[in-house]
Amino acid sequence: MDQISFTDSSGVTWAVREDGADDARSLSGDAPPGTTWLRFDSELEVRRLWHYPDDWRRLNPVQLETLLERASTVIARFRSAPRRAPPADRRPAGPRPADNGPGPVRSDSPSATRTRRENDDM
Repeated sequence: MDQISFTDSSGVTWAVREDGADDARSLSGDAPPGTTWLRFDSELEVRRLWHYPDDWRRLNPVQLETLLERASTVIARFRSAPRRAPPADRRPAGPRPADNGPGPVRSDSPSATRTRRENDDM
């Protein structure tokens, strides 16, 4: 089938083609055989327009967008947004990891030696 593409005023790219009830890929089982419509496909949705001009292939992008605005959404494709860490002031309250100090002390460090000596004096 003939398909044309255009980019709407929001920057969304649409593929437009004539679709029909006899087409195995049709979106609807409720249309009588032989019925056709314009199908608008984008990354985020599919729209269908039942009544459209015969010369739709020759329309410019502005005219195609006018048809798109009249079309009904048939499929909305939802994409998950990338997850980002919330700002510090919006992080959920809750237990925070305990601060256990600076970590393990090496046995050859001066503080370890001092601690050992202090313990021996006790």
